[in-house]
Amino acid sequence: MFGSAYFLAGDSFLKNTAVEDALRPRLAPFFSNWIGRKEIRVRSEESQSNLTVSKRVALLEKLVPSNEEAGQQVLIGRSSGGRVASLFAMHRPVKAVICFAYPFRHPRSVLEPLRFSHLAHITVPTLIFQGMRDSYGAMDITENYALSPAVTVRFVDTDHDFDLSPSEWDVVARKAMKFLDSVGQRLPAEGSRFDEAFYRSTHADVAAAIAAGEFVSGEHHFNVKGRSQGRRFRLLADT
Repeated sequence: MFGSAYFLAGDSFLKNTAVEDALRPRLAPFFSNWIGRKEIRVRSEESQSNLTVSKRVALLEKLVPSNEEAGQQVLIGRSSGGRVASLFAMHRPVKAVICFAYPFRHPRSVLEPLRFSHLAHITVPTLIFQGMRDSYGAMDITENYALSPAVTVRFVDTDHDFDLSPSEWDVVARKAMKFLDSVGQRLPAEGSRFDEAFYRSTHADVAAAIAAGEFVSGEHHFNVKGRSQGRRFRLLADT
């Protein structure tokens, strides 16, 4: 049994409730309490639709207890809710963060570093479920955005709406619980597989170093040197 789970909806929370509707019956039994969009709306003094991301972070600071339970909460966010959850975790202790359809970029706007720059420095175990066809950031996110070692990515065959079948949601829920179990046991989290071919073909010096026996693989090089060097890499879709 985990502590309280806070589900933070995206900007379209009034019409798009599918993610929480799918997750709540599958995950809530494993938490001591589930605080979802309806509960947060009741506890807050303002409508979420009128709040910026920074104001939503401030609201969450009021809602999440800072007593002896602090640090045991799990934040689950969809789209902009993932931004709120991860920003909150930068300065308040939580057990883990799980994001669905993280909005790395707006498809009709210029690149906004405030959306993603903190993900390069976050230390709280964070799992991002990202759609392979998400217009806000798809299979290229690891290639184009710096992610800290605390961030694990799992790709799902969907778009930003995360429209999945019940059986697909069962799989996602199991992966989420496996991630939380690994956090509780302080084990490495399992993410999508490293794209070895892309890494070697993109970085000729790495391929040469592997051939010379200096590294076992491209993933080995990335873990030892590549991440700190800001090397481009990709992950493969889950099968």
